[in-house]
Amino acid sequence: MNSTILVVDDDQTALDIVDLVLERAGYTVVRSSNGTSAVSGVEESNPDLILIDLMMPHMSGQQAVRQMRSKGVKVPIVAFTALDDPRVHQEAREAGCDLIVTKPCKSRDLVRGIQSLLETT
Repeated sequence: MNSTILVVDDDQTALDIVDLVLERAGYTVVRSSNGTSAVSGVEESNPDLILIDLMMPHMSGQQAVRQMRSKGVKVPIVAFTALDDPRVHQEAREAGCDLIVTKPCKSRDLVRGIQSLLETT
């Protein structure tokens, strides 16, 4: 089954890299460059999983995740962050993230984490 992943990041280079990694792993990628557009477009994109950066301008990843969860979004959400801070990771979990992946990471580790979440849903 070809799963669709919504990738949310304000860094174009990060979007390009993650897009390449996920497409090579067989996923369809839908991109969003900020939390506001991700929240407003999540129903239209109908993803099987969301991969979201936590540090974005205007609306943080945690705020976007809270809004998506309050709208009834049930799919797994992976926080993708450069912050290796236990408090930030706890805030992400409390917002509704199912997994936190710290940048930089190995491509295979990211794909394995995503596969594991998709297999359990």
